[in-house]
Amino acid sequence: MYEDIIEEVMKEVLHRLWSYENTSIQKTALLVLSDGRHPLSEVITKEYNLLIPDTDGSKKTEDLYSMVSCAEVILATSVTVKQLINLALLSGEGYLEEAIRYALLLGKRIFVLEEGLEYRSYKATANKTFYRRLLEYEECLRQYGIIFTSESTFPFSEKQGKQTLLRKQQGDSKGITSFTKAAIDGIEEQVELKKKLILEKDLINLNIKSQAAICIEKDSIITPSALDYARAHHMRFIKM
Repeated sequence: MYEDIIEEVMKEVLHRLWSYENTSIQKTALLVLSDGRHPLSEVITKEYNLLIPDTDGSKKTEDLYSMVSCAEVILATSVTVKQLINLALLSGEGYLEEAIRYALLLGKRIFVLEEGLEYRSYKATANKTFYRRLLEYEECLRQYGIIFTSESTFPFSEKQGKQTLLRKQQGDSKGITSFTKAAIDGIEEQVELKKKLILEKDLINLNIKSQAAICIEKDSIITPSALDYARAHHMRFIKM
């Protein structure tokens, strides 16, 4: 009698172990690049097989590269100002920079949590020109194929991942991304210039040091040299 019970228990245990192993195998391998400031939600930790690299520098670069190779998706939960600049300029020797550069070479899917972008928290106080440059660096990463997302919209399946990539590619085909354009519009100056003929010297005399929207009359004529100057200095014209 007891032998029959033991046999049934063993069968159930083996069945559950087999189910667990198969479930684990089916999960997507996710390499998490984090400094601990933005812990992942329970949903993500359950949905993926997490790979967590050693960030104290005690392991060799080859170990990090091996984890990048094994991962199907890369997720950076936080990016400092220094890391953002390094990534845009393809420089820096930190573990995050090394991992993302190698992932780009391998064509991996790379995501960055918008909540973890350090520079955005300084929008109210940062120098406008410097902040705009950081926006341009973020745009540079988007051009590399890196996707910026929030944790709540992070893809939990292969289908969602492909849809996110498709939306990203469609956005890129239209030029600058909607977020970056809106962010830049939010910090640009607006200057009114009431002249029938807009010359290059008129723009120079405005003494604008940061991006600006130049409000002009509907019938104003802009000379080619003025247009060239405006493009070079990130100015745009709005006919009122």
